[in-house]
Amino acid sequence: MSSLFETEQRLDLPSYSPSVPAPQYSYEPACDEQRLQLTPSSSAGHRTPTGTFIKKSGKTTVVLADQEEGTESPSYGRYGNINGTLLLDESETITEVECKIEGKLDTTISEGGGKSTPLIKERHILWSKQSAAPNESCSSQLAFSFTLPGTFRDGTEDKPLPPSYHVFCHGTPSLFLKTTYSIRIAITRVVHQKLGLWTKTKHIFIPFSYAPRSRAHRPILPRPCFFSSVKTSPEEWYQAETTIKRRDSSSQTPLNCHLFVPAGRVYGLKDTIPFHLQISGRISTLRELFSSTELSRVYSAESHLTSSSSLPSLNHTPPVIRVFLMRQVTVEIRGQKSWRNIVAGEGALSSVPPLMSSCYSPTSDACRESEHLDWEGDLRVNDEVDCAGFMVANAQVKDFVMLKITPSGSSKSQFLDLQVSIPIRLVTDSWGDVSSMDSSF
Repeated sequence: MSSLFETEQRLDLPSYSPSVPAPQYSYEPACDEQRLQLTPSSSAGHRTPTGTFIKKSGKTTVVLADQEEGTESPSYGRYGNINGTLLLDESETITEVECKIEGKLDTTISEGGGKSTPLIKERHILWSKQSAAPNESCSSQLAFSFTLPGTFRDGTEDKPLPPSYHVFCHGTPSLFLKTTYSIRIAITRVVHQKLGLWTKTKHIFIPFSYAPRSRAHRPILPRPCFFSSVKTSPEEWYQAETTIKRRDSSSQTPLNCHLFVPAGRVYGLKDTIPFHLQISGRISTLRELFSSTELSRVYSAESHLTSSSSLPSLNHTPPVIRVFLMRQVTVEIRGQKSWRNIVAGEGALSSVPPLMSSCYSPTSDACRESEHLDWEGDLRVNDEVDCAGFMVANAQVKDFVMLKITPSGSSKSQFLDLQVSIPIRLVTDSWGDVSSMDSSF
């Protein structure tokens, strides 16, 4: 046994050759590679800028890094890093260099007056003669770096900082809302070296844009046909259902109205938002709501017609069916609340051929079957809308998908006007690129 134990002790481990080095990593696949799966990143397509913003004022030059080339104003995101350098001429005369980061929310309404809410108020001493060593002068270059806070104190709660935003609604009542952010640099110098107590302070004001990014939590999947997608994937659609009511107390069945939008109801500013509108009810009731020009395609055997523009025009005022995006700005001051609605985008509608009934004559009173009319379209946010909605302090900026139906000859129509609102949230970024996903059924 002892000899066997000694033999095992004398055994040496086999030698190993060095491993082949791992291939170099690259963000994009090589020509002989392909992606097996890709999860869009919130930072994809948003690389950190490499340019600089420069502002010169007298003997001081401010250089801010990580900015877009040629920008007229610096911009920072959530927890953004404000870093840069001060270039100082005649720095030996400087006694103190101070930098302030400030932000505020200004609101005014005609009923309640005005209010200013501080959002950020930070003070940083970049250099001070009092804390410096004896006979030490200020450097001609001072680097600085500060991280923006993500929240501010609103009463007893911490709330996210709102983005830079400005709206002024004229008229009565008037409404004003503005969130601003700025960098203030103060350089104190000795005017005369012999009179050290005589100093002068130079202030440099640099406003900047605060643009925190947010992202939709689910994609808007491409759908070739609403009728097929609502059957196979009903969870991908949000449905708002209501009725178009009559002015009189008639016992006739009202018309049902259904508006469908993508189920997430959180959309990017650059997203194309599809929607589908359906109005259903008795054909005789539909005929009352719509002019015969609009309704004739329901009875026409030529079901390929998808637009009433292909039909002869009659002396009827066509019903107004409008789907649009609305931004509502609300301000409350001293118990008085005021709000204004702003159109943020118009929808483009096109009619969809409805299911054809066995009755084609629009003048036949014997036809009582239920029928439906359908429209589909897309919504896009206007280019001038460049920030997401927010709720902060005494102000709210909310967004909605709106449907408005005004019957033909509205003043004489037996139907009341209809307005439907679907609350949504607009965010800065889309969920991601889903064009490679299979949209077949």
